[in-house]
Amino acid sequence: MGHDYRGFQDKIGADMATASAAAAGMDRGAKGSKMRIRQSDMEALVPSGAMIEFIPTTGHKLKFGDIVMVRSGTDFNLRRFCSFQIVKGGAMVSVARINPPKMESYSDTALVGKVTKVESKGNSYDPLTKESQMAKWRNEWTFFGTSSMFSRIGQNLKIFGKMMKKK
Repeated sequence: MGHDYRGFQDKIGADMATASAAAAGMDRGAKGSKMRIRQSDMEALVPSGAMIEFIPTTGHKLKFGDIVMVRSGTDFNLRRFCSFQIVKGGAMVSVARINPPKMESYSDTALVGKVTKVESKGNSYDPLTKESQMAKWRNEWTFFGTSSMFSRIGQNLKIFGKMMKKK
């Protein structure tokens, strides 16, 4: 009676990579870490099964559109960075989920790192250079599909109005 332990070995390997990523994220060192992504919401930039390299970072060092890894309970998810805010409860990171489009907020302690390199099917590339300029503009104006361009303009005008209001 034979048993197939390959699936079990893959699961253990992925769990070890997850634990390693968590340790690297807590360390906040400058050394990059690698991890295999089993399932990806961003197939065009980071396909499922790809090996990613990420560096631990903090929210205030990120730029709009960076691909980041965040910890949600025991899961690690790839998201697009939108903003960093300091609120009464602490620092918060706003990220966009690509598929389905949705804005999410996490504590800055949930931020594991910034993705710097993707290795898939023998190719190694920076995922941010894979997007066209038109896609970058569309993503910036719609927060990665989570809102319309007009609602984004309305939000910015509202913020500008608050800034210009005399007290």
